[in-house]
Amino acid sequence: MRYRAAIARSAALVLCLALCAGGLSGAASAKSNYVTFDVKGAIQTTGGSINDNGYIAGWVRDSNNHGLLRAPDGTITFFNVPGATDTFGNSINNKNVITGIWFAYYEHGYVRAANGTITPFDPPGATMTEPVCINDKGVIVGTWAGQSGGFQGFLRSAHGKFTSFDVQGATDTMPQYINNHGVVTGYAQYGSQSNTKGFVRAADGTITTFDAPGSTRTQPQGINNLGVITGTYVNAKGVFHGFVRAADGIITAFDPEGSKGTQAYVVNDKGTITGGYLDGKGPTNYIGFVRSPDGKITIFDPHKSGWVLELGINNHGAITGGYAKSYTQGVQRGFLLTTE
Repeated sequence: MRYRAAIARSAALVLCLALCAGGLSGAASAKSNYVTFDVKGAIQTTGGSINDNGYIAGWVRDSNNHGLLRAPDGTITFFNVPGATDTFGNSINNKNVITGIWFAYYEHGYVRAANGTITPFDPPGATMTEPVCINDKGVIVGTWAGQSGGFQGFLRSAHGKFTSFDVQGATDTMPQYINNHGVVTGYAQYGSQSNTKGFVRAADGTITTFDAPGSTRTQPQGINNLGVITGTYVNAKGVFHGFVRAADGIITAFDPEGSKGTQAYVVNDKGTITGGYLDGKGPTNYIGFVRSPDGKITIFDPHKSGWVLELGINNHGAITGGYAKSYTQGVQRGFLLTTE
């Protein structure tokens, strides 16, 4: 249900992935329907997460950032955490419960119930909190840090109980996604962002670390309900590649043809992965892609936009995100891409 967190945690890893238009292209192209959504007067509208019912969570920016909920009929509702300077909608589950971050000098977490009730939260001792994902049981996963520094992972139950966890030996533990079985994936940093390993945390708390073959940095981003993980790794030459890790631990690397750098974001329960890549045709030419379970990669290119901030995919294959003319130019608009 989540694509990525509102604020990128690793600027070196996050590729500003572009979408460019006309729908899907490639040998396996399907008929696609593309919808743009934005808010009058806003300079940024982003869909960050989409659930199986077609509801999108995200944010809209004018002079500040506000949480956004877009219904399947196109109705957009804005919301703000009381007292916040900025509010971001990071993740929405199938019960239309949203989690994200809000700012009041430091980052804090919140959960927004389907009826609109907002509950702010921080793990005990936290000075900074960043929720990244909520599953259908209402369990939230994210990171937190205290005055002593260093990031830890946390789980927040639907009843508000917190559990903190760390990868043994890591200086920072950065969970990215939780599935409906309570299994978490993310990455652990060992002193710097250039030294990271992937991890998977079982529902019983057992943590297993892993590396993609040939990787100097492995950073998982998503896990589905079958235990399949996707993400990005960096090789010794500093090139980014996508990977998928099967439930049995077998890792397969992949790149769209001609890619100069690939980042995979989310995998749905059918095994479909979405992400983006640099195609080498221009310094800001970042193209979206969908990878099917059989490994076939199809690119999508709505509006020849030049840049995309976020991507999310649900179990029906609907994709959401935000695009602009380039990283530095133009108003950013949200999008919804569906295929038949």
